[in-house]
Amino acid sequence: MLTPSDIVAPDKRTPGVMAIDPTIFPMLDSLYARRIKRLNAQAQLQEENGDYFRFLTKLVQTQQQILAQAPLDQAEATAIHALLKHGPDDAQLQPGLASIQSWQVAYATLAKQLAPMLPHDMGQILSDLSTDKTQLVSTAAHLLRSDYQQVNAGVSVVVWAALSSCWAQAVALRQDAAIAHSAAQAVCCPCCHAPPVASLVLGGAREGIRYLQCSLCEVRWHRVRAVCVDCGASGKIDHWTLDDAKSAIQIETCGDCKSYIKTFRLDYDPELEAVADDLGSLSLDKAMEEEGFMRIGISPFSFPL
Repeated sequence: MLTPSDIVAPDKRTPGVMAIDPTIFPMLDSLYARRIKRLNAQAQLQEENGDYFRFLTKLVQTQQQILAQAPLDQAEATAIHALLKHGPDDAQLQPGLASIQSWQVAYATLAKQLAPMLPHDMGQILSDLSTDKTQLVSTAAHLLRSDYQQVNAGVSVVVWAALSSCWAQAVALRQDAAIAHSAAQAVCCPCCHAPPVASLVLGGAREGIRYLQCSLCEVRWHRVRAVCVDCGASGKIDHWTLDDAKSAIQIETCGDCKSYIKTFRLDYDPELEAVADDLGSLSLDKAMEEEGFMRIGISPFSFPL
């Protein structure tokens, strides 16, 4: 049953925190390692979906391999930043995607590694897409424009992972050029325009401060707590869990716009990882949707069917 959680005061800070960073850029080595660890843990817990978590573990291990063996160079990072300046609705999106080779090579690597783990037909679809540049670029453009229904959900996960591995490197390499618009009221990522995967309440030196985490480039950007991420209202904000009020995974709902976002309390459990643990807590999403709330953001491991 859903129960209200107790939350600390908005933007509670320890005495050592002097300023709030508007954005936190990804450190991909440690991020991928933590994600793999959490996916392995979920594979042990989720008996029914264990095979899918093992598939995702292989996917992130391949992203880790791409980072180590074929890191993005400055020219490709510059090309990605030039594309990001235009936004996903710009007419230059598809030509820009076609001209950037790194994500296409990353997709081919992912497809080669992952296809043998899938049923033959699905594996063949992934493999065929590697050799059809026009279709691959069109697929990526659909995803970046949030036209998720135009793409097979399984294909979406792999194409998104290819884009993510390169977009995340680009923003980390060129932090000076990464911020496309103000993070202060941003619903989508201020660096790459993609939706968030979740809301994080941090611990440690940033205890109690909320950031949203990008589902694509992995950047985190600050948003004030107890205010709706989507509409900015604060009068009908509620927090919910499926068990006890101190649960580290919670849902924040807005009664004004009927939206919700999942919140990971890293101040309660620093081992949580937003992308992996989002997929392991879909029962919360189901409960919210049954109550008529619509999710803010997406899970890169579970695209709409």
